[in-house]
Amino acid sequence: EDFTAYADVCFREFGDRVATWTTVNQPNIGIVASYDIAIFPPARCSDPFGATKCTAGDSSVEPYIAAHNTLMAHASVVSLYRRKYQVSG
Repeated sequence: EDFTAYADVCFREFGDRVATWTTVNQPNIGIVASYDIAIFPPARCSDPFGATKCTAGDSSVEPYIAAHNTLMAHASVVSLYRRKYQVSG
């Protein structure tokens, strides 16, 4: 909900100056780096995946949860854009 509210502000305030929108650039990079190899915060992983010693996390589950949440946030923003800001032709 927070990401969608943020996008709403961006669409409203900058929509007249932006031709092309993207919701999340290269989401796989952040997910893998955060929940698989643990080089980005929150640095959660499980052996043998981490680039550093893994102390918390489950690399067999958490990347999928993060990917799911990223896709849900993307879908919510796209729905908002189509419903409220997209020019119908």
